[in-house]
Amino acid sequence: MYDWPEVQSDVDELWRHINRAATAQGVDTPGELVRPAELVTLWRDPKMILGQVCSLNPVRDGLGETEVIGTIAYEPPPGLPPMDAGTYASVIVCRADDERRPADPFGLGVGRASDAIEAFRGASVAANGTDSQSGYWSLGHFVREIDDTTPVFGAVRFTGAHRTSVTDVAAGRCDIAAIDLHSWRLACEYESAAASQLAIVGVTDPTPGVVCVVSWELAQHRAALDAALNEAVSDFVTTDSAKRLHIVGYSSRHLDEFDVVADRVEDAARRRWHE
Repeated sequence: MYDWPEVQSDVDELWRHINRAATAQGVDTPGELVRPAELVTLWRDPKMILGQVCSLNPVRDGLGETEVIGTIAYEPPPGLPPMDAGTYASVIVCRADDERRPADPFGLGVGRASDAIEAFRGASVAANGTDSQSGYWSLGHFVREIDDTTPVFGAVRFTGAHRTSVTDVAAGRCDIAAIDLHSWRLACEYESAAASQLAIVGVTDPTPGVVCVVSWELAQHRAALDAALNEAVSDFVTTDSAKRLHIVGYSSRHLDEFDVVADRVEDAARRRWHE
């Protein structure tokens, strides 16, 4: 999920650790990662032995196609509200020079919108897609307590990627966006010209983070893959690649832990929160 070109060699190094551990567990995994142009093609492939998906995927678009294994934990950027390892939230960003920007850090709210969100009523939104919990639905859930007789936000521009959402807001093509914590950290490091023009003005409620899955047809390998991921990440966290990826651990997961994501998406879908 965080396979930016600048860190692909580090992701490859993580995969080498996983491949060795999976082989030791008796699971046949490919020596190199498969990087298709469309991730959905990979996620729906019955031969997918291991993938990493949005936390929305197991309980909606991918329901019945994959089996949840576990979550790789990423260290959040400094200066944000604390959250449990293996969970993530989205930072809500606008241009730093936007006159609607609240004076207080996180002035639009933490977990839920404050009244200051009214300054952004009608603002245009950059979102990576409706299949994204962190980039689209989390923003709808964030404004759940704001009067919805009229939409809070204006039109949504679907960008296809968090990275593009960052650059679109910085360039003035959109006014506001929700960017998941690790994508934001990557943007600050590798899209710094755009990220430096933005300011964090709010933080959404945390949910379980992006999750490793196996195709339903290969779900008999779940326990072995869980053990392999636990071992591989434990070894990997001491490497320079792990430091560049900000990976700090691994936690086993079960499908019902992602019900909270489905509930929040369902709640946001009932409201007309943007035009």
